[in-house]
Amino acid sequence: MIKEKRYISFWVIEVFLIASLFLLLLGQTTAIFNYDFAVSLGLQESVEDVGEFGVQLNRAFGVGDTIIYIPLIISSMIGLLLKKNWALITTAAVMGISAYWATTSVFLLEFFIGVPNYNFIPDISYWLVIAMYIISGVWGLFYLILRGNRLLV
Repeated sequence: MIKEKRYISFWVIEVFLIASLFLLLLGQTTAIFNYDFAVSLGLQESVEDVGEFGVQLNRAFGVGDTIIYIPLIISSMIGLLLKKNWALITTAAVMGISAYWATTSVFLLEFFIGVPNYNFIPDISYWLVIAMYIISGVWGLFYLILRGNRLLV
């Protein structure tokens, strides 16, 4: 049996997808049903930090992530492993959502400053995660456009 060797880009994208799936299930899906548990995990902000409006906004994003983003991530992981052409489309969707979601988060954090009952001040780890998602999403989209077929060999 000959063992096929994958490009490093395949593994970079798969690790990104796996890590994202894990974080989204714990932080976003959990927040829909038990917001306080997601806060206790450090994956959501408390009502004291973001106010009741912020909690409901976070939960709404959790629903969108759970019914759209997570299935696309799972589809991409499986499709890339099975070398399916359609996986390039789902992976492009994931990368686009990743960059969009993170960019939106940057501006939410900026625009919410001074809003009544909003007291959240993100630490450096928050900004690093956001930067990772923007960079990964943009890099992933360009990689898929320029060399996406390499993920299927």
